[in-house]
Amino acid sequence: MFGMDDPAQTLIQLERYILDGRMEMSEVMATQFTEMFLMRKNRSADDQIMLVKGLRILCDVLVARDKGARAVASVGILLKERKKLVKILRNGAPHLLSQMTPESYDLHRAGNVYAAGGKVKAARKAYAKAEKMSPGNLASALDACRSIGYEAKLITRMAEACASAGQVIYANKTFVLRPEGTPEVDAEQVMQALLGAVPHGLGDTSLCAQEAERIKGEMAAILSGEAAANAQLQSALDALTPKHDYYEYG
Repeated sequence: MFGMDDPAQTLIQLERYILDGRMEMSEVMATQFTEMFLMRKNRSADDQIMLVKGLRILCDVLVARDKGARAVASVGILLKERKKLVKILRNGAPHLLSQMTPESYDLHRAGNVYAAGGKVKAARKAYAKAEKMSPGNLASALDACRSIGYEAKLITRMAEACASAGQVIYANKTFVLRPEGTPEVDAEQVMQALLGAVPHGLGDTSLCAQEAERIKGEMAAILSGEAAANAQLQSALDALTPKHDYYEYG
């Protein structure tokens, strides 16, 4: 069975399959991997960590393969087993708690899963909780609008999260926004979602239009060389540059 000998290596292999687009194989592999650990009644901390990581991958693969119903069932297990992992670590290895994937990430994932499974109310609740746990979570706010639809609250949350996300960065041939403490987001996708929200006349559409224009302008400035690809990094480097040439005072 997959993962019996080296679970960590199996997870790495799973990620490679996903990157290669081998989704059917990934589903089979992730299913067997998680079932193997679920069958163990007395799981160690390491076992529980592997189970939670495997469940995350399984949920994502099921959504990608349009298997919403199965994904909903799997994300319920993920959230349950995550709570068990927190309890295990709190009792036996509290120093590892800070290294866990933030709960907001799994709630964001749950929002995506519930939306894919047609559970709109549950999706709305999961996205809102993810954003409450990590203010400015643009990734979650964006997915909420794209998955549930353009609703006043969702539009306003997305626009406000974008406004607090900082300047556009160009990295690995992609324009991104990197809100502090939350996942980075494709800036062009955000811009298109903001522009798509404007015609609905719901929420803070003026802020949507303003932020879309800001993103467009910052991307253009980077491409023309008028702005640094990473303004935050450039600012930090500028702060380290001496303001005077101390050698001239010999």
